[in-house]
Amino acid sequence: MGRLKGRNALVIGAATGIGRSVALSFAREGACVGVADHATARERDQVVEAIVAAGGKASSVPCDVTVESDVATAINRMIENSGRIDILVNNAGIGQPAGDFVDLPFSVWQRLVDINLYGVALGMRYALPPMLAQGYGRIINTASQLAHKPAAGASVYSATKAAVVGLTVAVAQEVAAGGVAINCVCPGPTDTATWRASDVNWRAWKTQQLPIRRIADPDEIAPAYVYLASDEAAFMIGQTISPNGGDVSW
Repeated sequence: MGRLKGRNALVIGAATGIGRSVALSFAREGACVGVADHATARERDQVVEAIVAAGGKASSVPCDVTVESDVATAINRMIENSGRIDILVNNAGIGQPAGDFVDLPFSVWQRLVDINLYGVALGMRYALPPMLAQGYGRIINTASQLAHKPAAGASVYSATKAAVVGLTVAVAQEVAAGGVAINCVCPGPTDTATWRASDVNWRAWKTQQLPIRRIADPDEIAPAYVYLASDEAAFMIGQTISPNGGDVSW
């Protein structure tokens, strides 16, 4: 406990799933948490209420990562309310509708890129100047094990997540000497809304493909973010942590 004491963390995509677990975990470790999401105010407030009920500090802010001003406002509000932003988690993302690559309309490609890639880039763009000015920062981007093991039926999604890994590595090298560490997490199959919305037969097949023979609970993914957000990860620059049940092994 207390690994993030005194730190101010903004989690974008924090209302449900992995993001919710990350926000709660950060608060347990002592961080003041900004809960940002495009979800309803009630969904965000439920996360805030859970943090406050446990003795933590949190606030709610709406944020649609396809709207540049929303991302800038969420980060600026954290700085205005808390004095600084120490940690940013870019977790907002969507899955790909079922269907082969040739059947996906361009509008679907564009939405996947806008949320999964541009949303991450915008978060970094607006968090980096204040972090570099203070000489300290941690940015953690959510990619996917599909960045390393692309799958049929998830072509554009896989491409966006691979792009997040590439973006993470490149920008991390630009800013590391300024005291900002950027890394990413590539979760494997996890019990989230995106997982539950996928084809039931595919889910059964995928689960059996995992060496661990089960999917993850979001609470099993969140510790990777806590580590990367902590001072223990000071020498982690442009790295990927892959809690994936053995789906991808190095």
